[in-house]
Amino acid sequence: MADVELNGAVESIRGKLAKQQDIYYRTRNGKQFAVQLVNPRSKFTTKEKGLHVGFGQLSKLASQIAKKPELAAPFMPDFEAQKAKPNGQPSLYQYLLTRFLREAKSDRAGKVEQLSTLFRSISDSKA
Repeated sequence: MADVELNGAVESIRGKLAKQQDIYYRTRNGKQFAVQLVNPRSKFTTKEKGLHVGFGQLSKLASQIAKKPELAAPFMPDFEAQKAKPNGQPSLYQYLLTRFLREAKSDRAGKVEQLSTLFRSISDSKA
C-alpha cells in the first residue's frame, strides 16, 4: 500500500479515477491510501448473490427507518443506551443495520420475515 499526499486543493479522494484503472483510493483512520486491486472477482455463486441482495435490502430498510422519526421511534431507547457505551454505534443507520444483520444471522423467532414485511410495507408506501 502506498501513502498518498494530497495537495491543499483536494481534501480527500476515494474510489477509482477511471473505470479501467486497477488502483483505487481510500481513507482508513484518517490516512489516505492508494490500493491496487489484484484478481478481482467477477463471478459469484447463487448463495453469494442472495447474500448480497439480502444485505442490500437490510441496508435500504435501515436507511429508510433512520430517515423517518416516526419509524425510528421504537428503536431510539436501545440506540441511545448503546450509544453511551464506549464501543457503541454513533449513527442510527449503523446501529439499525448491525441489529438487523445480527437478527437475520440468528433468525430469532422469524425476525427475517418480519424485517422483509416491514421493508415491503415501507417500499410500497413510497410508491
